[in-house]
Order: sequence, then structure tokens, then C-alpha cells
Amino acid sequence: MRESEMKRAFWIVIIALLSMQFPAVWQTVKAAEPEMLAIPAGSGAITVRITGLRSTNGNLSVALFNAKKGFPGKYERAVRRAKIPAAGSEPLVVFGDIPYGTYAVAVQHDENANGKLDANFLGMPKEGVGSSNNPKSKFGPPSFDDASFVLDKKTMELTINLRYL
Repeated sequence: MRESEMKRAFWIVIIALLSMQFPAVWQTVKAAEPEMLAIPAGSGAITVRITGLRSTNGNLSVALFNAKKGFPGKYERAVRRAKIPAAGSEPLVVFGDIPYGTYAVAVQHDENANGKLDANFLGMPKEGVGSSNNPKSKFGPPSFDDASFVLDKKTMELTINLRYL
């Protein structure tokens, strides 16, 4: 087996293992090329590209929701979650083996790595937040409907621009 084939097989196994659901446990997901994933029929891979980082301090928490309940702030209600270091200019998270359907993604930048999204006395986030479709904020967090998208193909890439209020 050539070295490039070994690397590809290694990443396929790693992504498959990291894509498994583990309730109440954060998954650490590394970037991977979606075409390297083994994707079963009727499901796809969602690549989330995160832009607009204010700093590379702390961690990024990324959550994939399939319902309004809990979106965008209750990550324990997400169908998949990932936590990665806030490194690089455009970090990537890949969620593989996702059944076709309607989803929304929420991202939080925990700059001080204290495990929570810090907010001011009005409840507005002091750290970066973003969601799929990059909806314009009215008052309060975006709705599931504003952030939702349909996964109906093998690979999909989303770009989420973090906002710091």
C-alpha cells in the first residue's frame, strides 16, 4: 500500500470513529476532505468552514441540530457536536454519515476556554457566535428556520462567519 493510500485509509477510519454519536461527550473532529469519507446511501457529509475569528485563543464548539428545540444555544440537544481548537484562519469541522434532512448549525467561540459562552448583563454574547446561512440578527439569536438548510446530496460545505457583538 502506498503512503498516500495509507493516509487516506487512516483518515477514513478516524473520521468514521469521530462521527459516531456519543451522548454528553464532546467529539474532537479534525479537518478531512469530504470525498475521503465513506458515505452510505441516503446520507451525506457536512463540512463547516468557520471564518471571521477574532483570535486563535480558546476553542470552537460546533453543533448540528435537526429540530428547533434547543437551537442555537442548547448544544446537549444537538444531533452531533464537535469541539476543536480555534486554530488557523478558517478551521473546518466535518460531520459525516448524516441522514438526508433539514438541519441548522450553530458555532460558538469560547475564547477564554472556560467551557461556556460568556455574556454581558443583557444576555448578549461577549464571545463569537454564528449559525448556518449567516442570518442577519434582529433581536436575539437566529431562529432554526432562518438558519436551516436541506442536506440532500453526498457532500455539502457551509461557511459560517463568526460575529462578535
